[in-house]
Amino acid sequence: MRKLPLLLLATACVSAGSDLGFGPDEARVIAVDVYLDRDGTRTPTPADTLYRGARVALFIRNSADTFKTATTNQIGRALFTGVPTGQYRVAVVPSSIGDSIEVQAISITVGGIPIDTNEVKVTFPEDTTIAFARLGYPEYSVREVRNLPLGRRVFIRGVILAGVQSFRDTTSHVTDSSLAIRLTRVSLKGGLTGNNPGDSVSVIGITSTRAGQPTLDNANISRLPLSQPQPVPLPVSTGTAATAANGGLDAALVRITGAVISDTATISPDFRVTVSDGTGSLRMILDANIPFPRAAFAPGRSMQAVGVLVPDGIGGWAMKPRALGDVVIN
Repeated sequence: MRKLPLLLLATACVSAGSDLGFGPDEARVIAVDVYLDRDGTRTPTPADTLYRGARVALFIRNSADTFKTATTNQIGRALFTGVPTGQYRVAVVPSSIGDSIEVQAISITVGGIPIDTNEVKVTFPEDTTIAFARLGYPEYSVREVRNLPLGRRVFIRGVILAGVQSFRDTTSHVTDSSLAIRLTRVSLKGGLTGNNPGDSVSVIGITSTRAGQPTLDNANISRLPLSQPQPVPLPVSTGTAATAANGGLDAALVRITGAVISDTATISPDFRVTVSDGTGSLRMILDANIPFPRAAFAPGRSMQAVGVLVPDGIGGWAMKPRALGDVVIN
């Protein structure tokens, strides 16, 4: 697979018109460009890759019999020559693209506007009719991803809760309208150096676990051009945070108030603070990436804090603030 050149968009051209009834002596060409949508934008971009070796079938409209087949070449193009004028249906053979990838759309461009349809019309005097086949990884909600078998490469869309630059273990947290999930071994696309709370993103990763909770591993994040408000933390007690509401709030962004510091410890290179609002003790992990003034966390002082919930692997959860402003000590 090779990087998708920008000129791919400029080559699409399909004219409106009807079947003029020309015979084989007026045969034309259908080209089908197949690409893998790696960033989830649903349009060809430089981040995507052309897909070599996909088997493409051409059917005469309203017929179940295969008219022609072709395999995409090194530039991701399947070429059908000697095609009489008429209307045809395009399909990509699923077995030729692997189990983890699916055909998400086949489109043509009319008047500069892409239209999802698997039907193409070969007309006179067009020499070549071009269609695009978009491949992608199966897309799921976060709730669905958390219940999938391990090792599945999947795609999600959501909003960032904690940026990868906040924590030294290359993790990030994302949520959609269903649940939150932790992303592990994160990398960023598009030259990004960080991701911020509120960023709308698409994520491709592999279903996995860490410390007993579902994650998306080898998570590759692309920022989407959508503006979102800052995510709102869920108010919880320290007792509820310590169990993540029996696991239902794993990876979520929460807020505690009126918590009193009872103990501190250096767990090199991080710093641990134990707090309680009277409902149960909660451990807070101050990541070494963030320059918290550790001496300010003296036992007996009260505080309020915002952070994401991270499992400890033995049935409990700790709270991790994302930035200096997430913690206020009274």
